[in-house]
Amino acid sequence: MLSLALAVEHLPREAALLSEPGLYWLSFTRRDDMLLLAASLLTALPANLKTTLVCADDEQDELLAMVPDEAGPDQISLFSLAPGRRGADLKWLTAELGRSGVNTGVLLLLLPATRVQMKEGRKKAWALSLQAWASRHGLTMLVLCHGQEQVLPATLAGQVNGLLRLERNDNSIQLRVDGWRNALGLLAGVDYELLLKDDRFAVRPASVAQHDSAHNEKGVLIQRAALEHMPAPAADWQIMEPEEDFWLQAMTASEGTLVAAVESNEELTVLSQRIHSLRRFRGPGLRLAIRKLHPCLREVEQELLLQCGANLVIPSGVSHAQFLSLLRCLPGQRWQRPPVGDIEQLLRRYQPPAASGLLSPREFYRYVDGVFRAASGEIPHQLLAFPLRLGLNAELCLSQLNLRRQGDLACLLDDCCYLFLFSCPDEAREAALANAFHLPWQELFSECRPLFDTKMLPRQRFEQDQQRPALAYETPSEPAFASRQRHFGRRPFHLNVREQ
Repeated sequence: MLSLALAVEHLPREAALLSEPGLYWLSFTRRDDMLLLAASLLTALPANLKTTLVCADDEQDELLAMVPDEAGPDQISLFSLAPGRRGADLKWLTAELGRSGVNTGVLLLLLPATRVQMKEGRKKAWALSLQAWASRHGLTMLVLCHGQEQVLPATLAGQVNGLLRLERNDNSIQLRVDGWRNALGLLAGVDYELLLKDDRFAVRPASVAQHDSAHNEKGVLIQRAALEHMPAPAADWQIMEPEEDFWLQAMTASEGTLVAAVESNEELTVLSQRIHSLRRFRGPGLRLAIRKLHPCLREVEQELLLQCGANLVIPSGVSHAQFLSLLRCLPGQRWQRPPVGDIEQLLRRYQPPAASGLLSPREFYRYVDGVFRAASGEIPHQLLAFPLRLGLNAELCLSQLNLRRQGDLACLLDDCCYLFLFSCPDEAREAALANAFHLPWQELFSECRPLFDTKMLPRQRFEQDQQRPALAYETPSEPAFASRQRHFGRRPFHLNVREQ
């Protein structure tokens, strides 16, 4: 097994070791920084190591001139990228390299970010194909990519061996580790401040690294869903599946970190009760984080979880590195809130109605009036009236409704659409309406009239109407592209072999 290291002085081994075959992707904002690190890497390689270098002709000449004659591998297989080509050719890179006999040792590929012209999904697929190809051949593949844009998304951290960025900001040099995997485990969400000394990068002495394993006092118990297909970053992380097994195991713990997942606010009641039981029987020493897999919880619902016993609610959409960084905030924390006595009473205060979407006026009034009558004033709601624009079809307008969260309700009465948004403050109203309708509400209705209580509604008219509108219109969820698909034939990736 190779035991190589990233050529940055004083960088900890867990962030520098290149011991696993696969893809290590290094991004640089500046081309000269890329060449400096590439030269340091080549200089540090053993003389007998099979080494391949792929880059543009001008970069090859410039890079090799920076490597001392007495240093680095005795032989380097050189391939130059044909100029002027774009990302459509890159997908054939591994096939061309394999045909040329490149399948072991170390491969160094230098790319400008502008050359990787692919859609986001294709970039990820391409990077994963490089990872699989290099792993299969036992090859350590380092891609050094320069440019202002970040080519690979941070969500690939943990799926490829390495994903880091070297950035210049206000005369400082930052090395940001989104993910780095080697024989010592997975490191993610760590920043190092660098300095440039004698044309070599080094970690600034005052820069202190934060290690993923440092926060795992007594280990981490995590639901598999909460990892979102990422590998566990340390050996003391225990992954549990299914969900019931996770909570059974959690009830035996008294310290450490527990991480559960939530996908829908329909899970709120059961999740709150489980968290409450865990705190009641296991005490305040546990560190409990809830990771949202989708933007499914309102602010008040997150507050409910925190009151029941959660230390932290992690937003959806964060990268693996950000996820680990948030968990590093938990060491030393004890749950400090007053314990909840009557969990059922708390749930009644914070829970949305057990319905969503388009209802009959009678159902709408019953649910909304129940919320207002039970309200204590601490949770703001939106009750809104939208008179239809003159001449617009009511059925067409209602087909633009997009109510997905439990407790967000609508009905139609006397050419007026009534909308109820559970736990929505006034400052969030417009953003919520943008999500509640496929089209801007101004194109469908003549005005938006706030109502402060169901007492402002004609109760008798609502209770008389038990008919829920039946919609024939359907809003397409995906555009139809099938008839306009383009088919591209295979084109070879052009590599020119140079002597060294």
